[in-house]
Amino acid sequence: MTLSRIALRNVLRNRRRSLLSITAVAVAALSITLLFALLEGIRADIRHNAWNYETGEVRVRNAEYDRYEYLNPVQYVVPEYRATAEQIKALPEAAAVSPRISVASVSFRGERQITARGIGMDFETEREYQDDLESIVARGRLPEPGSSEAILGNRLAEELGVELGDTVTFLTQTRTRTSNAFTVDVVGLAAFPVSQLDRSTYLLPIESAARYLRMGDAATEILVRGNGRNSEALESAVTALLSERGVDGMNVTPWQEVSGGYSYLQVANVVYRIIALFFFLLGSTVIVNTTMMTIHERMREIGTLASMGMRDRELVRLFFTEASYLGFAGSLLGVLVGSAIVLPLQQTGIDFGAQMEMIDMDLSSVLYPLLNMRSTVLTFFYSLAIAMLASFVPARRSARLKPVEALRA
Repeated sequence: MTLSRIALRNVLRNRRRSLLSITAVAVAALSITLLFALLEGIRADIRHNAWNYETGEVRVRNAEYDRYEYLNPVQYVVPEYRATAEQIKALPEAAAVSPRISVASVSFRGERQITARGIGMDFETEREYQDDLESIVARGRLPEPGSSEAILGNRLAEELGVELGDTVTFLTQTRTRTSNAFTVDVVGLAAFPVSQLDRSTYLLPIESAARYLRMGDAATEILVRGNGRNSEALESAVTALLSERGVDGMNVTPWQEVSGGYSYLQVANVVYRIIALFFFLLGSTVIVNTTMMTIHERMREIGTLASMGMRDRELVRLFFTEASYLGFAGSLLGVLVGSAIVLPLQQTGIDFGAQMEMIDMDLSSVLYPLLNMRSTVLTFFYSLAIAMLASFVPARRSARLKPVEALRA
């Protein structure tokens, strides 16, 4: 009888013990499958929100604006933004562009001052830049180009005490460093995915924002999207274009350098991998214990096999093969159950609600875990490897037993 058949017979013979080992590995593999799916969902969510609302894949700004951003230096602009945006869009590396004007503003409700941030957009261009732009409209519609209309975040509208059809007046600072008050018609309410955006942001036509801020043909920034696979090449192409056009003093920055959420992901990747290792090590302790129990209970069998001529190396292989069967079954079960849980969550999402309100990053209130095939396969093989390695020490111990001692046990 071959070692693999003997190992399979032993696994099936001790079903309760085998089930315990399989369950331990399965729980570890299941937990890590869910953890990595959540991490993948967070990664996609942060990138989506950062690209759409904050940084683009690459962001073009006046270097002095970046330097003094906390002072709202509206005088530092990207000049002739329409021509610049068209030429950037024509680059092979670029897929879409979004010129924007940032409108730092305040409104008053009685004696209470409410801070808000307007984003001036060309909504026709924005529909090409954001495939899901219409999805943020909870009620009403997007503003018409050139109109004195705006769509407000739901939470911002609540703070201001306004509804569809109402008007709201904002006070802002113009490019010439003077104050200007303007009134907009509320034609829509937006459900921004990020809580911070929802309670502070409104969208308005870029032509209107330019008029309110006395910007002329200038914009605060131009966000650029490529294919998402090579931000460095996109950055280099945009930088070269601006240099050729003689547009000096601009910062062309990839999103990884300015997104706080991306920095969080770099740390989270390390932390989650440590957690994954902890789960697998915890599950492997059950493998170690059950294998050592097996050795203790099967002393006579081990002695008989050794006396019949089975060498130490073959004994090690026997227990190693048993652990491989258990690890394979547990890893496969854990990954399959984890995948079955994640697949519907990819559509329905997990609503963290108020828990996300205190997080200052581009993270949505509803997170959608994503099943990544690469990480799922790695989880399977990783859990299998840990389970197999966990059996090595007790297997070596069994091999060191002398046949006479084992038969007397």
